[in-house]
Order: sequence, then structure tokens, then C-alpha cells
Amino acid sequence: NTMAAQLESLDKTRNQFVSNASHELKTPLATMKIMLETMMYQPDMPADLREEFMADMNHEIDRLTGIITDLLVLTRMDNKDEMTREKVDMSELTQETVHLLQPAAEKKGQRLTDEIQPGLEFFGDRIKLNQILYNLMDNAIKYTPENGEIHVSLKKEEGNLVWRVRDNGIGIPEEDQEHIFERFYRVDKARSRETGGTGLGLSIVRQMVKMHDGTISVHSEPDNGSEFVVSFPGEGAEG
Repeated sequence: NTMAAQLESLDKTRNQFVSNASHELKTPLATMKIMLETMMYQPDMPADLREEFMADMNHEIDRLTGIITDLLVLTRMDNKDEMTREKVDMSELTQETVHLLQPAAEKKGQRLTDEIQPGLEFFGDRIKLNQILYNLMDNAIKYTPENGEIHVSLKKEEGNLVWRVRDNGIGIPEEDQEHIFERFYRVDKARSRETGGTGLGLSIVRQMVKMHDGTISVHSEPDNGSEFVVSFPGEGAEG
């Protein structure tokens, strides 16, 4: 009976995931179809409006590509795709990611600062570790208004290796915080679509953190920003 219940729960979870994924893929396709048909049946459409429609379709294609990429990443992780274990210079990786995203922050007039303890190393998959930090920082930039502040830190705390990504953005309501790592969950669907979110980024982050035997948590208040904390076990850390 227990096994039957587990299989039924797994089947429901899978069906819900397929349903959500189908909906997410269908939405940009439907939007592009409407715009394309409008252009087809209005040959005398003003050039500036036609360019606007084409730019919107290009945006939807980018969003569709992002969803498919995230789905492929989740599928590989669900299939327990092999994870590379090597010594990673976490201090260097953190600095590189901050440098990579600095232009995106500057474009919004944001102040991106860091506090990185030198010489910290960890045994893990460099590509996945990089994506964890990149996704968290990218979210902070997306959901922090112009002229906001974002701070990234890497330190050894109580023997563990800890990343902190803090912003003074729009924050997350308390009732949503326990759900934000679920697949396709959005605090505000309209807001997420506007910023290009797929509802999969944080789910991918949590999965990758778990693959490294780490933990992730969030501390946030609406209108007072958010802080995401990723902690990796000290036995895999050096420095």
C-alpha cells in the first residue's frame, strides 16, 4: 500500500510537471502566433509597428529558449547525470561571476559590491557551482529597482563555505517564501513574465545545491529586499 501510494504521488507530480511545462511553452508560442497573423493580415501595417511586433516576437523566442534550456537542465539532474568533482577555487569563481554581471547591474544604475575571503576552495562541479551563484545574482539584479544595491559575499562560517547574495529590492512575501524553490512557482506571474523569469531558476539552484550536499535558505521582507544564503559542508572546503 505504501509503495502504491508513493507511485500514485509520483505519477501526480509528473503529470503536474508536464502540465506546467506545456503551459509555459504554449504561452510564448500563442503570443507569437497572434502577432505573426496580425502582420500577415495587415500588409499595410506601419513600419514602426511592424518593427515593434518583430522585437516582441524575438523576446518571446528568447523566453521560449530559456524555458527549454532550464527544462533540459532539470531533466539531466533528475536522471542523476554524472557530476564532476574537482577542486574549485571558490574565491576566484565568485570574483569572476561578480565581474561578469557587473555590466548588467550598471545598466540599471545598481551598485554591486562584494566581500570575498581569499583562498577558499571546494570539491565540486565548477559549472554547476557557477550556475548557482549566477542564477542568484541574476535574480537579484532583475528584482532590484534602478539605483538599488546588491551585495555578494563568500566566507567560511562555522567551518562551512557560505555564499550570501543580498539586495534591497522588492522582497518576497512571507507566505511565498516556502514555495519559491518549487518548479514553475512565481510570486507574481505578471512580474516574472515582464522580467523574463521561467519559474525554474530557483528550483535549479536548489537541486544543484543539494547535489553538493549543501543547503539554501532565504530571508526576505516585502519592500526591504532579500538575502539568499547557500552553505556548503566544511568537509568539502579548504582554505
